[in-house]
Amino acid sequence: MRKLIMAIATAIMIGSCTGGKAPTASKDEQRKIDSTLKNMRDTDSLANFAAQYHETENLFGEAVAYRELGKRLREASNFTRAIKVHKEGLRIAEKIADTMLIVNILNNLGTSHRRLGVMDEAASYHYKALSYSDKFGDRDSKSTLKNRVVSLNGIGNAMMSLGNYEAADSIFRQALEGERKLNSELGMAINYANIGSLLEKGKQFDSAMVYYQKAMEMNVKAKSRLGISLCHTHIGQLYEKGDMLDSAIVEYKKAYAIMKDSRDLWHWLASCLSLARVNIVRGQLGEAWNYLTDADRTAQEIKSIRHQAQVYKLRYQWFMKKGDKGSAFDSYVKCRELEDSVRNEKNQSHVQNLTMQYERQQKQLEINKIENELNMNKLKSAYIAFAAVTVVTILLAILVITQMRSRRQLKRAKDEILDAYRQTKCALEVKTSFMKSIKHEVRTPLNGIMGFSQVLSSMVEGNEDLRHMTEIIEKQSIQLAKIIDDILETADIDSQTPKITTVRIDDIMKTALAQTQMKAKPGVTLSYDTSDADRTIATDSTMLERALMQVLDNAVKFTSEGHIELRTTYDGEGLTIAVSDTGCGVPIDKQEWVFEQFTKVDEFIPGTGMGLTLCRAIMNRLGGKVYIDKTYTNGCRMLMVLPSK
Repeated sequence: MRKLIMAIATAIMIGSCTGGKAPTASKDEQRKIDSTLKNMRDTDSLANFAAQYHETENLFGEAVAYRELGKRLREASNFTRAIKVHKEGLRIAEKIADTMLIVNILNNLGTSHRRLGVMDEAASYHYKALSYSDKFGDRDSKSTLKNRVVSLNGIGNAMMSLGNYEAADSIFRQALEGERKLNSELGMAINYANIGSLLEKGKQFDSAMVYYQKAMEMNVKAKSRLGISLCHTHIGQLYEKGDMLDSAIVEYKKAYAIMKDSRDLWHWLASCLSLARVNIVRGQLGEAWNYLTDADRTAQEIKSIRHQAQVYKLRYQWFMKKGDKGSAFDSYVKCRELEDSVRNEKNQSHVQNLTMQYERQQKQLEINKIENELNMNKLKSAYIAFAAVTVVTILLAILVITQMRSRRQLKRAKDEILDAYRQTKCALEVKTSFMKSIKHEVRTPLNGIMGFSQVLSSMVEGNEDLRHMTEIIEKQSIQLAKIIDDILETADIDSQTPKITTVRIDDIMKTALAQTQMKAKPGVTLSYDTSDADRTIATDSTMLERALMQVLDNAVKFTSEGHIELRTTYDGEGLTIAVSDTGCGVPIDKQEWVFEQFTKVDEFIPGTGMGLTLCRAIMNRLGGKVYIDKTYTNGCRMLMVLPSK
């Protein structure tokens, strides 16, 4: 069969070249070339055809050959070479201005980057493909619609990997609607499964099962072995989360058996890692280690950072089961390193902050060491002085020499302390300057994005899809701005000096409550109660309002129904601000942990985990404190206490 296909393709190539060299082929010849190369599975044959088309200057044939070669390489998990080949195909497609080819190759580039875990780059290619489809494609064409839904699916997957579940859900549902119009069973199966994954991440397991079963039904109709395998894995995950481990293993083994002999190692890893995980849970550590070894070797072979991170996460669990906490810790650290490399754009400010903090700690250690040496020298000098009173003249001479040496050491130590102080002061000044600069440099483009997204939203009122996308851009930009503000302000809080004035507390409370009212979910009521509406207190009103808004934002995030109450009381200690909600609450063992940096009770709720850290830092600067009321059981009650003076 392969020889027949190669013969037909050769005949087509020769026919297209009759009469001399031409830069492209006719429409009929293009269709024949496209159809023939799509059915070709051998990478060497595709590479040969690309070279032959290059020699005959058949640019269309060359671009199609590179497109199909890149797809085969990706299916064989050779992602790096696939990207290189696709980029060459994209260059040629752009040269002949073939919109369909450009969109095809851009989507393939996006998919290969997703396999490597480079999500920002993947989303960029898929967005470019979507833009080409919208600008230059025929909206009534099935091919244009197919390219569009493939782009949407790629963008949705990138968003889901980056944790933007709201945007991913909207995009997947648009893609699903497009696949329905195309009556594509495989396309519908893919998007049913993607929506199921989002529901699973949101712990809506019953709904997720419904979508996975729909995906399985469509995959069976489409006869997609890969799709059936992935559905078995998804269903197994739901069984596993429901503690139905035997049923989970049955599903995972079905998926593993289907993909065992496949060249698609990337998708095979899903079932392999799942079997390793569930065997760890059951205590079958020997069998789990075998799966982990296979997965580790394969993940390194295909250079999949995402899967390598999962391997180390499971190794951490495996070593913990074995009681080897040292190896478990090493695996945990490696897992975090790999996970951070997938989302490194989110960690730049964090890393810079940690670097400065580390340097500051090192300088403090040096100062402490010098001070200890000084104290030891002083004690030594005092001892010699005391002994000299009772000894002979020769010991007095020794005392003088020792004192002279001590003076030299003292002078040298003082010089070192002064130098260390100057360096520390310089580092703090650099940090302050950096914080001011980064606030300006980041906020300026963000303000531009938010402003123009609002303008764009007002210009596309007749187009619901574009309006929805501009709303997402605006919403995500606002969220990004808040994240950046929280991180930068937390890093800079130590250098801020409160501006103490006489403040009317009632005004601050009402302003904060009004801002919170706009963010509250439907069905959530807000109220304010005070024991003294006219009471004033000496504090920094801006910093206090900032701290209060962090607490109120937390209450809004975790309260989907019921009410949020803001109450102020005054006693001998000063002012107490209580924020009570009827949300999910905070477990007793995590009520202090949530005030640490980058900690979140629920990983599926958007945010950086810096809000309460910033709140506590501000309250400390104001001489107050913030903590969770452990006696409150109807959700969460946060108490902020400020002294009267």
